[in-house]
Amino acid sequence: MSRGRSLRARLTRRLVGLGLVSVILLAAVNLVVVYGLLERGATDQLDTLRNLRADTVEQTIDSALNRVAVMGTDPGVGFALADLSEGYAALDGTEVDDAQLDEVVATYAEVTDRYDAVDAVRPPTDELVPTDDAGRYVQYQYLARNGAEPRSDLDDAGDGSAYSAAHAEHHPFLRDLATSIGAQDILLVDLQTADVVYSVSKRIDLGTDVVDGPYADGGLGDVVDKLTGTAVDSAAIADTNFYLPDASEPVVHIATSVRSNAEVLGVVVVVLHTDRLTEIVTSGQQWDLLGLGDTGDAYLVGADRTIRTVPRPWFEDPDAYLDRFLDIGGDERAAELMAFTGSPVLLQPVDNAAIDAALEGESFSGSTTNFLDRATLTSASPVDVADLGWIVVTEQEVSETRDELMRFVVAILIVLAVLLTSLAVIGMLLARVLARPVRPLVEAAGRIADGDYQTGVPDLGRNELGDVGRQLELVAARLREQEASIEAEEERINEMLASVLPPSLVDRVRSGERELAEVVDTATVVSIAIRGIPAPSGADQDAVVELTTRLADEAAALARHHGVERAQAALEHQTYVTGRGTPSVDAARAIAFARDAAAQLPHVGTDLGIGISIGVGLSAGLVATGVLGSNQVTFGVWGTPVGSAIELSDRAEPGEIRLDNTVFDELDDDITTPVDDADAEWILTDGDGPTGGR
Repeated sequence: MSRGRSLRARLTRRLVGLGLVSVILLAAVNLVVVYGLLERGATDQLDTLRNLRADTVEQTIDSALNRVAVMGTDPGVGFALADLSEGYAALDGTEVDDAQLDEVVATYAEVTDRYDAVDAVRPPTDELVPTDDAGRYVQYQYLARNGAEPRSDLDDAGDGSAYSAAHAEHHPFLRDLATSIGAQDILLVDLQTADVVYSVSKRIDLGTDVVDGPYADGGLGDVVDKLTGTAVDSAAIADTNFYLPDASEPVVHIATSVRSNAEVLGVVVVVLHTDRLTEIVTSGQQWDLLGLGDTGDAYLVGADRTIRTVPRPWFEDPDAYLDRFLDIGGDERAAELMAFTGSPVLLQPVDNAAIDAALEGESFSGSTTNFLDRATLTSASPVDVADLGWIVVTEQEVSETRDELMRFVVAILIVLAVLLTSLAVIGMLLARVLARPVRPLVEAAGRIADGDYQTGVPDLGRNELGDVGRQLELVAARLREQEASIEAEEERINEMLASVLPPSLVDRVRSGERELAEVVDTATVVSIAIRGIPAPSGADQDAVVELTTRLADEAAALARHHGVERAQAALEHQTYVTGRGTPSVDAARAIAFARDAAAQLPHVGTDLGIGISIGVGLSAGLVATGVLGSNQVTFGVWGTPVGSAIELSDRAEPGEIRLDNTVFDELDDDITTPVDDADAEWILTDGDGPTGGR
């Protein structure tokens, strides 16, 4: 049997499902516990790394500040500044001609031409040129005429000036000093003129005024200003900034006062590239060494919520970084500047809960969304470096922290696969044993459901299944009785409807139709007038009821015999129709029915001792028939032939059959005789004379 799902299959699924649910619940609990442990472990690792990176940054910057502060008291630096300042002052009044000045300005193109690549406004060249003669002269000798590559390789310009003599003496020492501390440049600023009298790298800031010059508003001017509030033996640091002389790349300036005994000679400024900060924070991009896996990162963020070191995604694929930045709604101009400067430093905003907490001076550890809109486990805390407000951030994408969890899930899935196979085999065996006695019972129930109420139900013994079988047998017996009762009721309803409706309309009415009407132009109407029925009163009431009932039954039997449809039935009038739906009015059928009705219906009264008489009228023509009303089932016929037939039956003598010319035209003349006192009215004869009597 294949009706629905077999009990055996369902039992198998239930047994397997029960075992599977148990294993899944156990696995789910383990997953929750393991995930918590993994996330806690990853968070603890990030917190530890954050603290280590913060300590490293603080120690490195403090070390750099201390080393720069020591440079302020270094005799070599002091002698260099004194000699170079003296030689620089001696150049005052040494003018460069226009051609030489043009050569100086031409050197600025190295840093200003790059602005065209991002459609940015070039810095005004006139504002970049030193305002004094000495500044222009040293730029001409050590920038415009310097053919060395790099320019820091030139020790002596060969112009014979005292400045060049001092430069030739001290430059090798200062150059080596810059290399030893990893500086991009070292600048010496004269106290009296506030001019940059020396530069290791020979950039366009040489000879400019740090107070009023073109770079006074940037990091160079900021760090010199900070010295006014710094102890003489300490160093100051300015926050990361884009520095035009360094090709507009982000740098950090550190400065201290240069002293000789108690006298302040000027300022030494160390320029550090942000690459140095990145190396410090990332341990030279050794992500695995830091335990950051495939997606972990460590970086600095400034108080303005922009990044201060190069993040890992930029190292891995700058183009993909920029695409992602734009995809998440990043500023297109910022993306262009990232490509221009070669890093997202000072351009990539970082704004999330971790930064909010760190800016409030608190540490953060939890889940956030990073600057590339990726879900991460993040740890952040402020870095105690001067008053810069820097924040160190360590993070790892949540997806990677779940790798261990996924490996655990795979192991569980393998266990589930083994258990499911075992449970399936065991479940099938148990289900087969449990379902074997049920199958005959199910088959018997299926036969009963299909309508075979005579089917036999097997005896399954004195148990629950046996009780079900016996109850099923009782159900089959009751269904047999109900089916017989329904069939009898259906037959009775059809008979009742047939007594008031034509047979062709019974099925349509049973189906729910109520608005049924047809126009028939080929029908003959037979009206039977019954006279002599006494009024129902007193002791005659039962006899009258029996009379009317037997008259109705006899008339219905005659109608069925002749194939005539009853249209209307009343106590003293009954109307019938023939020829409905046929090409002719079927007058012959109507005549035969009328003859039998006129002959047999009076006998009903005779049998009951009640004298009744019958008059019949026939008329043919266009009639309308149908079921009338929507709340009661009533069949009606109307039209001129109906009224004519009723009038003819009312005028007919007892036993007489009258018809008008609509029927007469359909008959032979030898079976009718005209009515003397009526126009177009005939009496049906039986061959020897009129039916009935006058």
